[in-house]
Amino acid sequence: MIAYRYLFALTVLLFASGELAFAQSSAESRVNKLEEAVRTLERRVATLEDQLRQRNAAPSIPPDKVNWRRLEKGLTEDDVERLLGSPTKVDAFGSYTIWGYGDEDGANVEFDGESRTVSGWHEP
Repeated sequence: MIAYRYLFALTVLLFASGELAFAQSSAESRVNKLEEAVRTLERRVATLEDQLRQRNAAPSIPPDKVNWRRLEKGLTEDDVERLLGSPTKVDAFGSYTIWGYGDEDGANVEFDGESRTVSGWHEP
């Protein structure tokens, strides 16, 4: 009878250790999968952060447009000449005057005829 008890106890221990080994293998597999998922997500986050930094980087204004971006409605002709230099073409009409800059790019500044201040412009 004692031999049967030992045999039964040994069988239970072997069965339990097999279950434990299976459980450890299963847990280890799950941990490995989770670690790989975390690495994948970290790479995706790094990529998205890089894209966000590039998108949020202050756009640089080309040197030829820096002074054009300083134009405001209400500036005088003298103010515009200090910013942009002398115009290459001047067209005067009764109610407004247009100063042209350059040959074909359409860059111009429009002045109100009465106040002789900037009323609009088109950058190069």
